[in-house]
Amino acid sequence: MNQRIRKREEDPDITRRARILLYIALGVFALLLGRLYWLQVAQYDRYRNLSENNRLRLRTVRAPRGLILDRKGRAIAETQGSFDLVCTPVDVTDLDGEIRLLSQIVEFDADEDEILDKIRKARKGNPFTAIAVARDLRFEQISVLEFNRESLPGFTVTVEAKRSYPYGPAFAHALGYVGEASPEEMDQSTDARLAMGDLVGKYGLERLLDNVLRGVNGGRKVEVDAAGRDRRMVEEVPSRTGGTVHTSLDADLQKAAQEAMGNRAGAVIALAPKTGEVFAFYSAPGFDPNTFARGIRRADWQALNGDPRKPMQNKGLQGTYAPGSTVKPFLALAALEEKVQDTERTVSCPGSFRLGNRVFRCWKEKGHGTVDMYRAVVQSCDVFFYTLGLRLGPDRVAKLEKEAGLGTITGIDLPGERKGLVPDTEWKQRVMKDRWYDYESVILGIGQGAVHLTPLEMVVGYAALATGGQVMRPRVAVKVIRMDGKVEDRPPEEMRNVPWNAENVGFIRKALAGVVNDYGTGGVAKLPGITVGGKTGTAQVAAVKGKMIKSEDLPYHIRDHAWFAAFAPVEDPQICVVAMVEHGGHGGSAAAPIVKAVMQEYFRTLPAGPPPKGGA
Repeated sequence: MNQRIRKREEDPDITRRARILLYIALGVFALLLGRLYWLQVAQYDRYRNLSENNRLRLRTVRAPRGLILDRKGRAIAETQGSFDLVCTPVDVTDLDGEIRLLSQIVEFDADEDEILDKIRKARKGNPFTAIAVARDLRFEQISVLEFNRESLPGFTVTVEAKRSYPYGPAFAHALGYVGEASPEEMDQSTDARLAMGDLVGKYGLERLLDNVLRGVNGGRKVEVDAAGRDRRMVEEVPSRTGGTVHTSLDADLQKAAQEAMGNRAGAVIALAPKTGEVFAFYSAPGFDPNTFARGIRRADWQALNGDPRKPMQNKGLQGTYAPGSTVKPFLALAALEEKVQDTERTVSCPGSFRLGNRVFRCWKEKGHGTVDMYRAVVQSCDVFFYTLGLRLGPDRVAKLEKEAGLGTITGIDLPGERKGLVPDTEWKQRVMKDRWYDYESVILGIGQGAVHLTPLEMVVGYAALATGGQVMRPRVAVKVIRMDGKVEDRPPEEMRNVPWNAENVGFIRKALAGVVNDYGTGGVAKLPGITVGGKTGTAQVAAVKGKMIKSEDLPYHIRDHAWFAAFAPVEDPQICVVAMVEHGGHGGSAAAPIVKAVMQEYFRTLPAGPPPKGGA
């Protein structure tokens, strides 16, 4: 028996097999040790994060944007709470099925296909990031969602801060709107605070002062169950609200401009001539910025962009139009400054003006008879200004008008300002490669031809007439309070002070007062107890041959544009207002009532006693 055992132990095959088994066991053990080291040491951070993300979720708490206030401290852009439906892609089990179910309960921020595409992209990029898919949920919608919680893993109702504009379309073009930061904006931004899903200013003051208004996001670390539903708060970091912007805008004047404009297209701007503070900046038609804050649908965006009246264009800042007769006071002042003509010299107006084989008609078919400069401004005699334009020539007209702010960038603190054009001989040669012709000087005298201006340039120009040559930079934001409490005051800024002769400016003011108060073309703008000075303008859009046709009898798209520019009181101007109505017809009947409505509201809300100096 012992010999058999000894022989088996000495058998070389058995010994070899035992060694092989031992080596295999040692190898497997070494592999297990290596894998254990790889998982526990080398990849510790990665697997720790994965483990934590399976149990914990980091919910971003969007920081409320700061307030934008009008000059009386009223909020014209604020933040309110909103019940939003958010999706965490990693927790979604049946994306198509859940979206189909949700579509019966809520209204998505975008088309269904866009939502699906957005979630699928997030799954590949950062599946733990919460994505808002529907905002402003109603109580009944929240109730249905809660009832179907088990069928909607990955979708949760949260309370988020949303941007709100109490006055709706009234301030749309001045304040602008907000929207989610695009991938391009994320790439171009140098702000470390900006995160995916953050709302940023896209337009207007919201865009220009986005770095002030946007706060710092907070966050909540929560424990979730297998379906991704929140179970327990683990840690919370509060968000910080953005800074506050105080503006010179007045909600009462803005509403007055909106109501007076009605459903017509155009712009109304009111400012203080001596400080440049903008009281009202209204462009029509407008849009509701609240729809952008909630996430605008593609169809709605396409409808806005396809509207021929261009509701997304800030017409006061970016629309350029032939100014018509509103430039006549500038030509009269240029003639006085250049000593080309004095106030007493008369011109005979038979109803037309001939230059060679061209005939230029006056708006009054039978003519104004013999008129001097005062009567020519008051009655807006075209023939008088045909002759004045011809005598002055484009260069002297352009010099004075540009000094006043026409055809220049005003530098207002709103993005996207467009410059108009005041033509001269150098421009004609450089751009058109041609010389200047006399007939161009003739039509330049009544604000037609190549000249085109923005309503903002016009109000700055009339403010310069009101102050006697002091040109102030228009501004909307007057004070900024940053998140850290630092206060930045933005005082008035003088761009230039043109040395016009005080007597000449006084005459122009007197003539403008006559337009409103001495049976002129702007009589509808008269205010009891306050001397208003202004000028009407009717800018031709299309040439109509043959007998004179009233603008209102023409198709809408070729009707004349209507202007009215004014300031008051003439003795000590506190407010300057310009209204431009696209295809509105005559300035006296279409635009002057709008200016009157804004001025009435301004003087109605002033404290008792004389108007404060400087328009404050």
